[in-house]
Amino acid sequence: MIIYYNNFREKLKIESELNSLVKEAELRSLKYQINPHFIFNSLNSISALTISDPEKAREMTINLSTFLRGTLSKNEKQKTKLSEELKNVKLYLEIEKIRFEEKFELIEELTEDCLNLDVPNMLLQPIFENAIKHGVYESLDFVTIKIACKNDGEYLKISVTNNFDKDAAPRKGEGIGLKNIENRLKLIYNRDNLLRVNKTDNSFAVDIFIPTGG
Repeated sequence: MIIYYNNFREKLKIESELNSLVKEAELRSLKYQINPHFIFNSLNSISALTISDPEKAREMTINLSTFLRGTLSKNEKQKTKLSEELKNVKLYLEIEKIRFEEKFELIEELTEDCLNLDVPNMLLQPIFENAIKHGVYESLDFVTIKIACKNDGEYLKISVTNNFDKDAAPRKGEGIGLKNIENRLKLIYNRDNLLRVNKTDNSFAVDIFIPTGG
């Protein structure tokens, strides 16, 4: 009974900590098209974990809080190092790993010169969310998400690929986040064709081209 009471108090504390962050996110319209379902699904997972696994609930709370604070503090016109952008992506993926019980992995093929180049804030978030929503969520198999980069002197090419279940029914909203990225890139760099998509029977790839002089 004492353990249950303590866990329940921890649950209330966690929910209170997140409540203010969620309200702020809602008021600011969840910048950069972050899917509100991701936040609410995370909150539901945290709520369940506070009873079954309080330590994991606390870990997920810290990651979600850090992720939201970082997102809300960014300006979409600003740029950041690719290395910093990846830190935010990894926070997001750690949250989703708890939800999906280690159903996927991230493989990085990145060079130091790529990591030190500037990219628009929150550029990669919708791509990885797309991989989770249309790859991990629907697949019965283990999913590998890979990010690679190459700097040829004119462009920084960032590639994100993932496998998916070809027999799964397409989910609503596919492509909206990618279209938003394409529009942002065009506005920032005043160039077309900076985002390209390649889809095969069981693989989905997104290539982004960042002008290194942009």
